[in-house]
Amino acid sequence: MSAETHNAMIPAGYTKVSTLHMIWLIAWRQMVEAVRTRSTLVMTGFFLVFQTVIVWFSVGPMLQGHLSPREMSVVGTLMAFYLLFVGLMPSTPAIGIAAGVFAGDKERGSLTPLLVTPASNTAIFAGKVLGAVLPALGYAIIGILAYFTEITLLYGPGTLGLLPVGLSVLILLVIPAITIMASAVAVVISSRVGTFQSAQNYSSLILVVLWFVLFGLVFLVGLLGLWLFAVVVAVIFGLDVLLIVLGAKTWRREEVMARQ
Repeated sequence: MSAETHNAMIPAGYTKVSTLHMIWLIAWRQMVEAVRTRSTLVMTGFFLVFQTVIVWFSVGPMLQGHLSPREMSVVGTLMAFYLLFVGLMPSTPAIGIAAGVFAGDKERGSLTPLLVTPASNTAIFAGKVLGAVLPALGYAIIGILAYFTEITLLYGPGTLGLLPVGLSVLILLVIPAITIMASAVAVVISSRVGTFQSAQNYSSLILVVLWFVLFGLVFLVGLLGLWLFAVVVAVIFGLDVLLIVLGAKTWRREEVMARQ
C-alpha cells in the first residue's frame, strides 16, 4: 500500500499510535484467539506427557552407574539435544496458529476491520507473527522447566551440571529463532492463499523442512563446533526480520480488501 493511500484511510482526528504499540495490540488479539483454541492446548498437553516418557526411557538408562569423564561429556551433549527437542515440540503449534492468521480471518470475515485501520503492513505482519510465537514459546518454557524438574527429581540436581553451558545457551537461543522463522513463513503463506486448509497443508511441509534443518544443525555442530552453531543462530534471527519485512512489503493489501 502506498503512503498516500495509507494516509487517506486514516480518519480525521485520529490519534497516531506508535508502531510498537500497534504490533502489540495485534499480537495480543492473536494470542487470545490462540490460547482459546482447544486443539492447541490438547496438543501441548500431549507433548508434555510425551517428552516426560521419552526422557524417562532414553536419558535415564544413560545416567545409571558410575560415568567416566568421557561418558559424562557424551551424556551431557545428548541431554543438551534433548533440551532442543523438548523446547521445540511445544512450540510447533505456532506454525498451525500462524497458518490461520490471515487465511482463517479471511474465511471468518474478520480481516477487513484490521485492514482498514492505519496499521502499516509491517505492523500487521509483525503482530501476527508475534501473536503466533509468544504462546508457543510460553508452552516451550513450560516444557523446558518440566524437563529440568524431571531430571532433578529423578537423578539429582547435580545431573544438570552435565549440560555443556555454551551448547545449552545456543540451544535456548535457537528455539525462538527457529520458531519465529517457521511462523513467519507460515504467515507469509497464509497471507497469499485463499483458505485456511491450503495454509495448513503448506504449513505441514514447513514442519518437515524444520526438522531437516535441525538435524543438519546437529550434524554441523558435531563436525565443526559451537562457533558455527553461533553463526547459524545469528543468521536465523536476521532471516526472521527479513522474512517479516519482505512479506509485508510484497503483500498486496488493496487486492485483499477488494476481495473481502
